[in-house]
Amino acid sequence: MVSSKDFFEKVIEVIDKVSEAERENIYKAAQMMGDCMDENGVVQLFGLGHGLEFSMELGYRAGGLMPVHKVQTRDLALRGVISEEELFDPEFDNNIEMAHKLLGLYRIENEDMFLLVSHSGCEAVIVEAAKIAKEQGRKTIAVVSKKASAAGKSTHPSGEKLEDIVDLVVDTHAEIGDAVLDVDGVHKMNHAGTVVGNVIAQMMTAETYRYLTEKGSECPVLLSANLKGADVHNRRLSDKYAGRWNS
Repeated sequence: MVSSKDFFEKVIEVIDKVSEAERENIYKAAQMMGDCMDENGVVQLFGLGHGLEFSMELGYRAGGLMPVHKVQTRDLALRGVISEEELFDPEFDNNIEMAHKLLGLYRIENEDMFLLVSHSGCEAVIVEAAKIAKEQGRKTIAVVSKKASAAGKSTHPSGEKLEDIVDLVVDTHAEIGDAVLDVDGVHKMNHAGTVVGNVIAQMMTAETYRYLTEKGSECPVLLSANLKGADVHNRRLSDKYAGRWNS
């Protein structure tokens, strides 16, 4: 039998592991993000599959940092670049041309960097996005499960995986199939990857704030709309990035 207590304890175990093993990488990621923001750059956040939850965790929300833009595959269909059928084609993630079409939708400036999130980092579309970013001289961070990456096979023509391309990798320490609770000695259930990924996202946010404030820079924190004056404060921050965070 499995229980909510079992799941909670397992998730805490993985979070503790990440907190210890990935501490330095999270610090480094925060410095990269802080330097990007300090130079008027935007963090281009591309979460694929369940990695989309990571981007939703950071993209324009109260208590978060302003200069973050969500790169979303659905925008290709919403803007009429591809059909809905193409978007939901089982081979979409394996099509490198989709990465070029997707990044071509947005206003991406020279100061911007990329934060790419995938469970395995083996999908051709996110690998190609990382390659494009690197070819343009941008800083890149990947959040992946190294276990899943090692077990997976890249669908990119080069055979490369996301962790092979980027400047920095933060490991979620998620299991290969992400399920964590043993059911019968063979099968597992309940997933920890997205929970841990969101914790990593918030750890990066906190460390970016600390890094920027310690170096004397303004940290662009969005306020809750329920607070008096928040609309003026948030507009002052967002106007600076008009057409970039909401492109």
